[in-house]
Amino acid sequence: MANLSGPLTLSNPFTRFDLLGDKELFYSIVSDMIEHGGELAPSDHWNWKLGDWHAELPNDTTGYTAELFDRNYSQLKMMLNPWIGITGMKLVDEDSVARYECFLRSVEHLGLLPDDILSYGRANGWRETDLGTVMDVNLIRAFSDHQQAPRIAVCEVGGGYGRLAEVLMMGLWDSMHYVLVDAVPGSLMYAYLYVKTQLPHLQVGAYFKGDRYHENYDCYIMPAWHSHLLGSSSFDICVNIESMQEMEQHHVDYYLKLFDRLTTMDGQIYLSNARDYVFKGKWAIPNHWETVFLNNTPRSWTADHPTHILHKKSGDFSKRRSVLEGIFKQQVECWHKDRLIAEQKQHLSDRDRICAELQQTINSLNGESTKSEFPQAMRRILSRFIR
Repeated sequence: MANLSGPLTLSNPFTRFDLLGDKELFYSIVSDMIEHGGELAPSDHWNWKLGDWHAELPNDTTGYTAELFDRNYSQLKMMLNPWIGITGMKLVDEDSVARYECFLRSVEHLGLLPDDILSYGRANGWRETDLGTVMDVNLIRAFSDHQQAPRIAVCEVGGGYGRLAEVLMMGLWDSMHYVLVDAVPGSLMYAYLYVKTQLPHLQVGAYFKGDRYHENYDCYIMPAWHSHLLGSSSFDICVNIESMQEMEQHHVDYYLKLFDRLTTMDGQIYLSNARDYVFKGKWAIPNHWETVFLNNTPRSWTADHPTHILHKKSGDFSKRRSVLEGIFKQQVECWHKDRLIAEQKQHLSDRDRICAELQQTINSLNGESTKSEFPQAMRRILSRFIR
């Protein structure tokens, strides 16, 4: 069993992603989606075009095929790239530790970090995405107004295989009710299989397993098109990490309204998405949500990629949020300037390298023939290049 008594220790650290899918379960979710998904069904990219193999299919193919499961969903590992990206999949290394450590040390208060992140992480099967998890749980806990609550309720939309759920359910609170809402059949299937495997002591239910939703479940997995079953003002924390950024406007609007309905007064909404990636539309944040944290993090791979933590209140906090957004916009502009400077430095470095190589060629040619006019021509070319 995983624990939170010291540095983060995950069950089956080197084999946790070796899960095989359940074809019958998968297609039962697909059937439910076709019948009830409506506008909440995911885009074709997440729906059935995951990966490159769909390019081999006829142009008139418009849905799930007999070979879809075997080609895309038969093993959890096949989904890691769409869920957490190539970088997130990598085992921790010097580069990932260098990018995360300073930030993590500044927010870490749960004892999840070892003294030597690199050595411990390598010995315990940490991926770069696990560094992001340590960050998320520390921020969620730090900004929660329910520190002493005996039981906490969390709703996460787009939680992939259950990365965050796994760690949050390890004992941050005495008791937890965690609902994973998703619209991608592969994510729903593997969230159920992964959580049951990694946390076998918990009571885990799923809509598509015929389990009737109840708050007594430690963890419950539910398709988004059945989220009406969740009670209003029944969740202390609502989370979306790195998935709204790939949705369409109507999806984002729906889930923000869902969070507003589900979150208790003084509850937390935790959003961490790139706002300059696939989805570049409007984030219709309700005026009564108060921003308590807005900043880029080591996970930010674009300029406008903040973790945004808000609390649901009864007043109007739109002006305060506007001020904080203005400050954050300056950070975004600085990010762009720093990147431009870095690119120019790289160009100069490339120029110096090319000049050095040309000079070596000239020196070599001079040594072979001082009578040739070729070295002089090369010098003229080089002098123009250096200018």
